Amino acid sequence: SLYLSFYYQPQGNGDRPQEQDSLVLQFFSVPDTAWITMWNVPGDTLRGFRQVMVPVKEDRFLQKGFRFRFYNYASMTTDNYSPGMVTNCDHWNLDYITLERNRFLADTVPHDVAITAPLKSLLLNYESMPWKQFREVFLSEMGSFIPVQYTNNDSIVRQNTRNFEIRDVYLDALAHSYSGGAFNSDPWETINYQSVLIYTYNSPFDDSALFEVKAYLLTDDFDRKINDTVVYTQAFYDYFSYDDGTAEGGYGLNGQGTSNGAVAYRFESHTPDSVKAIRFYFNRSFRDASIAYFNLTIWSDNDGVPGSVLYSQESIKPEFEDSLNYYYEYKLDTGVPVDGVFYVGWEQTSEVFLNVGFDLNRNKRTRLLYRENGTWYFSKFQGALMVRPALESRLLTPVQTIAGAPEWTIYPNPATDQIRVHVPDPLRVFKLHIYNMQGRFIQSFQNRETIDISGLPAGIYIMELDLNGIQSRRKFLKIQ
Repeated sequence: SLYLSFYYQPQGNGDRPQEQDSLVLQFFSVPDTAWITMWNVPGDTLRGFRQVMVPVKEDRFLQKGFRFRFYNYASMTTDNYSPGMVTNCDHWNLDYITLERNRFLADTVPHDVAITAPLKSLLLNYESMPWKQFREVFLSEMGSFIPVQYTNNDSIVRQNTRNFEIRDVYLDALAHSYSGGAFNSDPWETINYQSVLIYTYNSPFDDSALFEVKAYLLTDDFDRKINDTVVYTQAFYDYFSYDDGTAEGGYGLNGQGTSNGAVAYRFESHTPDSVKAIRFYFNRSFRDASIAYFNLTIWSDNDGVPGSVLYSQESIKPEFEDSLNYYYEYKLDTGVPVDGVFYVGWEQTSEVFLNVGFDLNRNKRTRLLYRENGTWYFSKFQGALMVRPALESRLLTPVQTIAGAPEWTIYPNPATDQIRVHVPDPLRVFKLHIYNMQGRFIQSFQNRETIDISGLPAGIYIMELDLNGIQSRRKFLKIQ
C-alpha cells in the first residue's frame, strides 16, 4: 500500500491560474519509458490548501527508475491596455509531498508540528540597512521580540519547546540564545508567538555585519524535523531595503496621463552620508513590453512628501541580471549627499508599466508614494517595492592594491551559489585562489570566470588573481 500524498493551493501570493489552465501530476512508466498523467486540477482563485492521496500500485510504476513530476499548463494574461503587466503567470503552491508505504486512503493526518511562516527582520523599520547607520540608532531601531508562527498538524494535543539563537556569521560565533519555554498546542491550532528579545546586534567590524537568526521547536521524535526550524539572515551591508528580496508581483504606473507621473520611496539617513547607487529589481515581461526609458531621481523631503530634486539621471531603461531576484545597480555619476529623510525612485517619460518587483510579504505602503497630475499620494497597494539605495560606505573594498595590478571585479557580491569574475583580458592565462579570512588556502582555478561557491560556509573570503605573476586581491561575501 504505497501512496503519494501532497497539499496544493492555487495563486498563493502570486497570479491566479485561469480555468483553462491546470496543475498536473505524472508518474514515469519504466517499461514504457513514458510519463503517465495520474491527476490534474483546473485553475482556480485563491483558497486554502487541499490534500490529495494518489495510490502507486501498478506494476509499471513499482520498478527501479520510478519517478514523478508536477507541472502546470499556463496562459499569458491578456492586457492589451498595459502589455508591460503581462508576466508572472499561474502560480501554484505545493506542500507535504510524501511518498510512503504501509498507508491507506484515510491516512491523511501529517502528525507534525511545523513552523508555518518565515522569520522577518528584527529591525523595526527595515529589512536591511547600512551597518554604520544602524550603529547610530541601534537602541531605537532594534526590535524587542522575535515573532514565530507554528501549527499543530496533528489530531492530538502536542507539547513544543521554543528556542531561539542569533549567530554572528563573520565571527562564526553564537551571539545570543535563549528558550521561550514549553507550550501545549491543540489539534490543528496555529500559534503566533512573540518571544521577548533583550538584545541588540553588535559586531567588531566597521563596514558591514551579518547575523543568522534561528527559531526552532523541540518536538517528538517522529516529527519531520525539517519543519521545526526557520532561519533568517539579517544583513547590514551598504544599502537600505524594505523588501525580502523576492518578487511576488510587480509595481508601476500606467494609463492616460502617467507619462508625467513619478514613484518615490522614503528612506532616512541617520548620519550624514551620500547615495552612490540605486539598485532595482525589474520583473521580466512578455516580449520585453515593460522596457521604456525613465529618469532615475532622488528627492529631498518636504513635510512628508518628496520635495526638490536632488539628483536626476535621464534616459535610463530597465536592466536585468541573469539570475532570479538579482538587482541591477545604477551607479550615480556623483555621490548625492543625504542627511535625514530622502526619497529615491523614478519619473516616467511614457505611459508604459515598468513592472518593478513588488514583495507582497512586507507592507510598506506608507513609505511608497506616486505622483499624479502634480500631486503626491500614498500607494494603494500593500507591499514593498524592490528598490534599494546604496550609500557611500562601500562593502568589501579591495584588500590589496598593487601598482600595475589589473582592474577586475567579482559579482554578484554578496553571493549565494556562484560568483563571476570579470578580467580585463580573459584571453591571457590567469589563476584564481580562494582563502578564508585566516589566510588558509581553500581552492584554485585557472581561466575560469564562473565559480561555484555553494559548498562554502557563509562568511567573508579573499580571492587572489594571478595574472602573469602580478597578484591582487578582492573580498567577497558568501551568504546562505
